[in-house]
Amino acid sequence: MEITANLIKLQHEWIVTQMESVEGETLPGDPDVWLIEPYLVDYEGQLTPWAEQSSEREFNVRSSDLLVVTNPSKSILARYIECLE
Repeated sequence: MEITANLIKLQHEWIVTQMESVEGETLPGDPDVWLIEPYLVDYEGQLTPWAEQSSEREFNVRSSDLLVVTNPSKSILARYIECLE
């Protein structure tokens, strides 16, 4: 199975994650994107679970809060896939 992920900037944090749109209609301002298995990317490229104090691994956020959405580098994507295995 191929894993596709995005590198996003949420507030002041860079996060590598799988993303899915919320199914169904949402009202303006409601969370409309799922972050699935998000990992925080530090300045050295190391990954740690995002919101590691939570037992959840899927988080619902507003797309309007995402400042940047892009593709991760090959090395970040490879580390992310390792974290998921």
